[in-house]
Amino acid sequence: MLMTKNQTFTLIAVALLSVASSSPSYAQKKGAAGAAEHAKKAAEFAQAGVPDQALAEYALAIEQDPKNARYYNDRGGLHLSLKKFSEAAADFSKSIELLPKDYAGYSNRGAALNELNQLDTALVDLNKALELKPNDPRTLERRGLTYNRQKNYEAALADYNKALEQNPTSSLGLNRRADTYVAMGQFDKALPDLEAAVKARPDDFAALDRLEFVRAKLAPKPAPVAAAAPVAPAPTPVPARRLSKMEWIGIAVGGFVLVIVIAAVIARKKARDYS
Repeated sequence: MLMTKNQTFTLIAVALLSVASSSPSYAQKKGAAGAAEHAKKAAEFAQAGVPDQALAEYALAIEQDPKNARYYNDRGGLHLSLKKFSEAAADFSKSIELLPKDYAGYSNRGAALNELNQLDTALVDLNKALELKPNDPRTLERRGLTYNRQKNYEAALADYNKALEQNPTSSLGLNRRADTYVAMGQFDKALPDLEAAVKARPDDFAALDRLEFVRAKLAPKPAPVAAAAPVAPAPTPVPARRLSKMEWIGIAVGGFVLVIVIAAVIARKKARDYS
């Protein structure tokens, strides 16, 4: 069967497209583009507060572009926000494997290990992150938390001070430095940090609770009330004793005798006067 010129060109184009799509470079490009779309959808779902769908989209992005460290980092960050710390650490480990010179993977894994209470290992990661990106404020805040949990309060304060020099209104940094001051019993130093944290984020109810606690600790204590002097009990009145009948008769007889004696004395005196 004879083909027209247009049919011939169509067959050639289809053949060329078939060859191109079967080549590795084309497939890789298609996979990366599809992965980027899934990653974009994942970020949108995460922002909209639909984490399950966001995780599903990240899984598809990683499936299509498994060598992209960013997708592991982003999914790890979502796991971290969901308090799935083991899953987060695993994602950040994969990110580090793919990009061993990127500070973010170490900083993020250090944050996850902090929450898993693997403090020594977290410190190693955070030190590595700061080696790759010195004085990164977020990493300093994370290492400050590690030091605080290790009760190395002076080192924690040094990290928080450096972080807050770069970002003075960081609510996280202010709250964590205040926590360290409270742990040291320095409530007067914790107070301005908590006031600044609440000012930066008025809806931070945890900071408000901390602020009220610190204010209560700093409130002057009332003077002790002096104990009142003991009052002596009033003496119980003793009722007067009533005289018996015989006693009344004795008193009457005595009175009568006294009258007779007095009369006799007076009579005698008069007799002397007339003599």
